[in-house]
Amino acid sequence: MSGEVALDRASGYFVRGGQRFIPVGVNYWPGSCGVEMWREWPEEEMRADLDLVTRLELNTLRFFLRWQDFEPELGHYNEAMFARLEQFLGWCRRRDLCAHPSVFVGWMSGAAFRPDWFAGRNLFSDLALVERAEAFCRKLSPIFARFSDCILAVDLGNELDCLEESKQAAPAAVRDWCGRVATALRSEYPQVILISGCDHNQVIQDTGWRLGDMPGMDLYSMHGYPVPAWHSLGFDGMTDPLAAELLAGYTGVARSFGPVLLQEFGTIVTFGKEQQEGYLQRLLPACWAAGANGFLWWCFRDIRARVRPYLSNGFEATLGLVDEQGRVKPGLQPFLDFGRGLQAQPVPVVNDLDTAVFISSQYYHRDNQDCPGHEPGMESGGILLARHFLQQLGRRVGFVQGNQQVPDGVKTLVVAGAHLRVDEAEVLIEWVREGGTLIWHGPDAFNWGPAYNDLTGAKPVQYRSNRAVLFELGGTAWRLDTFPRGLCLEVQAESAEVLARDERGLPVILKNRLGQGQVVVALPQVEGTIAKVSADPQQREGWGLFYKLMLEA
Repeated sequence: MSGEVALDRASGYFVRGGQRFIPVGVNYWPGSCGVEMWREWPEEEMRADLDLVTRLELNTLRFFLRWQDFEPELGHYNEAMFARLEQFLGWCRRRDLCAHPSVFVGWMSGAAFRPDWFAGRNLFSDLALVERAEAFCRKLSPIFARFSDCILAVDLGNELDCLEESKQAAPAAVRDWCGRVATALRSEYPQVILISGCDHNQVIQDTGWRLGDMPGMDLYSMHGYPVPAWHSLGFDGMTDPLAAELLAGYTGVARSFGPVLLQEFGTIVTFGKEQQEGYLQRLLPACWAAGANGFLWWCFRDIRARVRPYLSNGFEATLGLVDEQGRVKPGLQPFLDFGRGLQAQPVPVVNDLDTAVFISSQYYHRDNQDCPGHEPGMESGGILLARHFLQQLGRRVGFVQGNQQVPDGVKTLVVAGAHLRVDEAEVLIEWVREGGTLIWHGPDAFNWGPAYNDLTGAKPVQYRSNRAVLFELGGTAWRLDTFPRGLCLEVQAESAEVLARDERGLPVILKNRLGQGQVVVALPQVEGTIAKVSADPQQREGWGLFYKLMLEA
């Protein structure tokens, strides 16, 4: 298959040569030199690597530019590097490999890379650096255009959302930078497909790189690895099913905003055959079902180079799909098997849902006075746990944003982790009246006004201290110890039926019929309690019964 790649925005999938095209490939640095690729330029090794990529029946290669190699002095380019870029793209073209260049390395293998002439300035907020970034992209645009027949998409940079500059700059500055460099990349290549190159921090933090607000981007990227410390929810390694479900959940969240490419993923620890096989056999179909339109492994080879960042992050040198002899590592064959059968598979219908988890219309909190008091770390934990348990109960689960219409097939909507804004609550009143079922965990004490009264069928009486509450539901004793704003709200039921009371006799679970529908409310922030034991699968999974009881109510 050859020819220019296009993105079918209606379906969210790539098209090449008039047929659907699923990118299945690898991220690439040469094993001998790693991030020093452009300076070392081991031609024979790289051509042999590309030959091996094609023999493994992979079709896409993501590779990275280091700005300091191409512009070592402010305003002065090293033209030899641009010639090498064209040479590398030519090698991809001759092998019918889709090239996926990443323009600004940014964050790479546990280290940040910047030209020396940055001198501590912020890439996103310093106007002079923004202009240099635009100039670099305008220099690259005609080169990429000459290879438009073999380029999948151009990536702004690797995990720019992991740079401290992203978190230090105002979100508006990050947004402006994104739009300006996108315009520069399109200066002589207007049809280029652009992607941000961000990781799962788009979901669990507010780094300024915001889903739904990246000007010029055609689709979203997702990266993720089974390392518990890198996530807002705990899990117990690759063998814990939640590890695979988290990356699928992040993919599903991004897919609710637009097409999404699983641009980077792997197992990090590449020596456990059984652990890796089990993880990949769960992960790959789960991400496909969540809407991923391609899969790129990190990374192709182990790295032998003794240079930064591999000297201080040694594990980063061991993440290869193949070993030094070019053999696929034990435990990683499921990735290749999955990819080989993918082109012929029918794509999943991601909007064929009966249940949805609510995402706030004001998900991000920095410099956002319209955000009602939550932040991504809190809301993401709630929505991902809700998705996990609902899927276990056999529900076809997706996400719906607060400013979107609830899809017609969705009969149950779950709010878990978000503080409903008043306008969002008012919309949900009408949806419930028309026959919807709302499961609502942790109504926000500070937003409890008339709309909350109508939804819950109850009114607030007083704020109580934040303490654990004990109650019985479905013949089982439960303990919940987390409340929105740290306030245990005492309410008085009016039209609502009280399904459970705590040891003080205060309502904890209520059910309210509203028009043709119903609302079942748990006043505590249920997912906040579960998150505290999330790393212990035995304790965590016991809460699946609570979800079952709420749905049955």
